[in-house]
Amino acid sequence: MMKATRGFGALVVMGLFMTGACETDDASSEAGSPAVLVSADVETMAKVKLVLADAMGKANVELGPGDPTETSTISVLPPRPTRYESMSTATPTQFDIVLKGSRCFVVRRDTGEAYELKGVSCRAAKK
Repeated sequence: MMKATRGFGALVVMGLFMTGACETDDASSEAGSPAVLVSADVETMAKVKLVLADAMGKANVELGPGDPTETSTISVLPPRPTRYESMSTATPTQFDIVLKGSRCFVVRRDTGEAYELKGVSCRAAKK
């Protein structure tokens, strides 16, 4: 009977650890509201590209067309085909700009991961 109690206790403790491992910080779990950048000047876009490159695990990224002060979506273009490839099936990676409280984030659509745009100002997107 004693062994069954220990086993149950270990199971409860393991369950608590597993529950804690699934928690995320509040900033990444909030949905946020659609936003656009206040400015797309060189300094702001350098900060945005740095965050997006980090999110993509790359040294730098090339952004797709669009004005992030007008639309709440930013596209990161895939690498260009090499001279040995005639075409590529790779597609851009999409990020949504969102406001969470007063903080600006980009949320990767395919994974749902949120990355804070520190030092970048956003405003609510027009509906």
